Amino acid sequence: MERRHRRTRREKLEEELRKTEEAIEQYTDAITAMEEKRDALVEELESEHIREVTKLLKEKNLSVEQLKNLLGTIPQEELVKQGA
Repeated sequence: MERRHRRTRREKLEEELRKTEEAIEQYTDAITAMEEKRDALVEELESEHIREVTKLLKEKNLSVEQLKNLLGTIPQEELVKQGA
């Protein structure tokens, strides 16, 4: 039976470095994918907000211009306080 080659400290370190670099690449790819998913969800959420506002405008029979005017009559501090 042939003896198995014993790896040197340098070989072990090189192997560990290779594995670490592969793991970093995998995590980087996963982060990139999650960021893309987050961006898509943010866009989808913004679209949903717009749909809700549009639905409300139709229900109240208001135009966008009327909404602008209505919001213009509310003090900025009040809008910020209500949004919190």
